[in-house]
Amino acid sequence: MGEIDQSITYDFNEPVSFPFEVNEVRTEVEIINSVMQQVVFHYKNKQSTQEIRYILSKVIDKPQKLSDIGTPTVELNNGKQAYYEESETIQSIWWEEKNGFLARYVYYINGNMSNLSDFKLKKSDFIELVNQVQ
Repeated sequence: MGEIDQSITYDFNEPVSFPFEVNEVRTEVEIINSVMQQVVFHYKNKQSTQEIRYILSKVIDKPQKLSDIGTPTVELNNGKQAYYEESETIQSIWWEEKNGFLARYVYYINGNMSNLSDFKLKKSDFIELVNQVQ
Protein backbone atom coordinates (compact mmCIF):
# COMPACT_ATOMS: atom_id res chain seq x y z
CA MET A 1 0.00 0.00 0.00
CA GLY A 2 1.50 3.34 -1.07
CA GLU A 3 1.59 6.53 0.92
CA ILE A 4 -0.81 9.30 0.01
CA ASP A 5 0.97 12.58 -0.77
CA GLN A 6 -0.90 15.35 1.07
CA SER A 7 1.61 18.07 0.32
CA ILE A 8 0.32 21.43 -0.85
CA THR A 9 2.36 23.62 -3.16
CA TYR A 10 1.74 27.34 -3.63
CA ASP A 11 3.94 29.93 -5.25
CA PHE A 12 3.68 33.33 -3.53
CA ASN A 13 5.59 36.42 -4.59
CA GLU A 14 7.23 38.37 -1.78
CA PRO A 15 7.88 42.10 -1.72
CA VAL A 16 11.48 43.22 -2.21
CA SER A 17 11.20 46.91 -1.37
CA PHE A 18 9.83 48.27 1.90
CA PRO A 19 9.02 51.75 3.26
CA PHE A 20 11.57 51.16 6.04
CA GLU A 21 14.78 49.14 6.44
CA VAL A 22 14.08 45.44 7.03
CA ASN A 23 16.76 43.52 8.92
CA GLU A 24 14.82 40.49 10.19
CA VAL A 25 12.67 38.16 8.07
CA ARG A 26 10.86 34.99 9.05
CA THR A 27 7.99 32.87 7.75
CA GLU A 28 5.31 30.79 9.46
CA VAL A 29 2.98 28.22 7.91
CA GLU A 30 -0.11 27.28 9.89
CA ILE A 31 -2.99 24.88 9.40
CA ILE A 32 -5.70 25.76 11.89
CA ASN A 33 -8.07 22.93 12.89
CA SER A 34 -7.68 21.35 9.42
CA VAL A 35 -9.98 24.14 8.20
CA MET A 36 -7.70 27.10 7.45
CA GLN A 37 -4.29 27.41 5.84
CA GLN A 38 -2.25 30.49 6.63
CA VAL A 39 1.18 31.65 5.51
CA VAL A 40 2.66 34.60 7.39
CA PHE A 41 5.77 36.48 6.25
CA HIS A 42 7.27 38.81 8.88
CA TYR A 43 9.42 41.79 7.81
CA LYS A 44 10.85 43.71 10.74
CA ASN A 45 13.32 46.40 11.70
CA LYS A 46 14.70 45.32 15.08
CA GLN A 47 15.87 48.80 16.08
CA SER A 48 12.71 50.80 15.28
CA THR A 49 10.40 47.78 16.01
CA GLN A 50 8.50 48.52 12.78
CA GLU A 51 6.96 45.36 11.35
CA ILE A 52 4.89 44.39 8.35
CA ARG A 53 3.20 41.03 8.22
CA TYR A 54 2.19 39.70 4.83
CA ILE A 55 -0.56 37.22 5.64
CA LEU A 56 -2.20 34.85 3.15
CA SER A 57 -5.11 32.86 4.54
CA LYS A 58 -7.56 30.43 3.03
CA VAL A 59 -10.44 28.43 4.36
CA ILE A 60 -9.78 24.99 2.87
CA ASP A 61 -12.11 24.23 -0.05
CA LYS A 62 -13.79 27.66 0.22
CA PRO A 63 -12.26 30.73 -1.43
CA GLN A 64 -12.42 33.81 0.75
CA LYS A 65 -13.76 37.06 -0.67
CA LEU A 66 -12.87 40.66 0.06
CA SER A 67 -16.55 41.26 0.84
CA ASP A 68 -16.08 38.98 3.88
CA ILE A 69 -13.87 41.74 5.35
CA GLY A 70 -15.40 45.02 4.19
CA THR A 71 -16.26 47.27 1.28
CA PRO A 72 -13.29 47.91 -1.06
CA THR A 73 -11.86 51.41 -0.62
CA VAL A 74 -8.74 51.35 -2.82
CA GLU A 75 -8.11 50.45 -6.46
CA LEU A 76 -4.82 48.73 -7.23
CA ASN A 77 -2.72 49.27 -10.37
CA ASN A 78 -4.10 46.10 -11.98
CA GLY A 79 -7.70 47.29 -11.46
CA LYS A 80 -8.36 44.94 -8.53
CA GLN A 81 -10.07 46.33 -5.47
CA ALA A 82 -8.62 46.36 -1.95
CA TYR A 83 -9.83 47.28 1.52
CA TYR A 84 -7.65 49.69 3.52
CA GLU A 85 -8.07 50.56 7.19
CA GLU A 86 -6.06 52.26 9.91
CA SER A 87 -6.21 53.02 13.61
CA GLU A 88 -3.80 54.68 16.01
CA THR A 89 -1.75 51.48 16.37
CA ILE A 90 -2.21 49.55 13.13
CA GLN A 91 -2.58 50.00 9.37
CA SER A 92 -3.68 47.27 6.97
CA ILE A 93 -4.70 46.56 3.41
CA TRP A 94 -6.62 43.45 2.26
CA TRP A 95 -7.11 42.01 -1.23
CA GLU A 96 -8.08 38.77 -2.96
CA GLU A 97 -5.09 36.71 -4.04
CA LYS A 98 -4.91 33.75 -6.42
CA ASN A 99 -5.85 30.19 -5.40
CA GLY A 100 -8.69 31.40 -3.14
CA PHE A 101 -6.42 33.15 -0.63
CA LEU A 102 -7.27 36.41 1.07
CA ALA A 103 -4.10 38.46 1.46
CA ARG A 104 -3.27 41.37 3.72
CA TYR A 105 -0.42 43.50 4.93
CA VAL A 106 -0.59 44.51 8.56
CA TYR A 107 1.80 47.20 9.79
CA TYR A 108 2.56 48.17 13.41
CA ILE A 109 5.39 49.07 15.76
CA ASN A 110 6.46 47.62 19.10
CA GLY A 111 4.34 44.49 18.69
CA ASN A 112 1.18 46.56 18.14
CA MET A 113 1.60 48.13 21.59
CA SER A 114 2.49 51.69 20.56
CA ASN A 115 0.82 54.53 18.69
CA LEU A 116 2.14 54.81 15.12
CA SER A 117 2.39 58.64 15.26
CA ASP A 118 5.64 59.55 13.42
CA PHE A 119 5.98 56.01 12.04
CA LYS A 120 2.66 56.03 10.17
CA LEU A 121 2.98 54.95 6.53
CA LYS A 122 1.23 56.52 3.54
CA LYS A 123 -1.63 54.63 1.90
CA SER A 124 0.44 54.70 -1.31
CA ASP A 125 3.16 52.67 0.51
CA PHE A 126 0.64 49.86 0.99
CA ILE A 127 -0.53 50.01 -2.60
CA GLU A 128 3.11 49.75 -3.75
CA LEU A 129 3.62 46.71 -1.48
CA VAL A 130 0.57 45.00 -2.97
CA ASN A 131 1.66 45.82 -6.52
CA GLN A 132 5.01 44.09 -5.85
CA VAL A 133 3.33 40.75 -5.17
CA GLN A 134 0.58 40.83 -7.84
